[in-house]
Amino acid sequence: MIRRYSSAGAVVTTNDLSAPSILLLDQVRGNGERQTVAPKGRLEPNEAPLQAAVREVAEETGLTRTQYGAYLGQEKYVFTDNDGSPAAKTVDWFLFTTTTTAATPARDEGFVEARWLDAPAARRAATHVEFQRILDRALAIIAWRSAGPLPFSRSLSQLVTQVATEAQAAIAEHPEAGVGLCGSAARGDFIDGWSDVDFVAWNLPATSRTATKINDIVAEASKPHGIRASLHLAGVHAGTVRSLGALHDMTMRVVRDRVGLDTAVIAGAGPTHTTTTAATNLVEDIAALHHIAVSGLSGRHDSSTQREDAARHVLSVLACAARLLVVERQPKAPLRLPEVAEALRHWPGKQLTNLLCDYDGFRRTGTLTLNQAEQLAARVPAALIEAAGNHREPRLVRGADGRLPADRHKRGT
Repeated sequence: MIRRYSSAGAVVTTNDLSAPSILLLDQVRGNGERQTVAPKGRLEPNEAPLQAAVREVAEETGLTRTQYGAYLGQEKYVFTDNDGSPAAKTVDWFLFTTTTTAATPARDEGFVEARWLDAPAARRAATHVEFQRILDRALAIIAWRSAGPLPFSRSLSQLVTQVATEAQAAIAEHPEAGVGLCGSAARGDFIDGWSDVDFVAWNLPATSRTATKINDIVAEASKPHGIRASLHLAGVHAGTVRSLGALHDMTMRVVRDRVGLDTAVIAGAGPTHTTTTAATNLVEDIAALHHIAVSGLSGRHDSSTQREDAARHVLSVLACAARLLVVERQPKAPLRLPEVAEALRHWPGKQLTNLLCDYDGFRRTGTLTLNQAEQLAARVPAALIEAAGNHREPRLVRGADGRLPADRHKRGT
């Protein structure tokens, strides 16, 4: 029988995006082997990966005021335990930032030196090949944010930390339940004033007091930071504590299947089995998204806030459609916008890919002007029509009003 272990760790970076440094630890193991690693360790009983990562960083480096930046995914490997038994381990990795380089290695655990290295040096120094993939993901997020520059959000870190702590207490009566973080807040491309935060819970009935409590936790925690945040229930209890509409449902459809990819467990237990995603008709989904986009653009928007909300919503439709296209072909594909655009680069027709690249460039400039957002949003319907037509026959045909037959996505019609 294979022994199974769960661990968590973090790639820790300084928050100076102009010259970021990565923290790695030199360790001498009991057998005399020397390795260069990032701080990580096993989960304690009833401890979620995010809390474990924070604790391990504090214990192994002395850094107690790190900030959450992103989820980097899960590493899996098999090995031979000390007594010769076969074993398997999962390690959930996070990206943390810090304002200080005053790290102190835990010498009682064999750590002999804490080194702050630039990206190339960190890549060369890391001992394990599989960890280098995690490190590369961290470096890609840092590079993307450096181009803005877009500092890591302190408000997001505080929100995620608060929800994780309070949800862990609320979920205590449901040992199989868990709460995760997904979307841009997990992928590392969250932008203050623009992005929303999505939390997801599994194995919780929508009518339970715990589900209502966690929903209230999310709502209250988001208020001081002016961040739009919501909770979704996945699995057999799929749905939301409050209705968030078709776009949100499509965005969240495969989230639970992506725990360990870009959905991070922040409270309670992770899903205990792989879900089976319900069969879908992607052309009809895109038709429905096209309808949402057209409706958003044609609505009345009297204030700048209403105009911004409309543009954000339509551009969310764009990102949702592109990710649905990618996930159908590559269920484990990375889903940051530049990665999605690259995955669709060889598709016939260029409107969708070009618009994704322009939208990504717009987001990372840090300017986010309303006129630019509206100009990008106005291009979404045409890009979706082209994407749907290139995906599968029959080709969708616009009616006299220029719209796709979006109502066809409703069952029974």
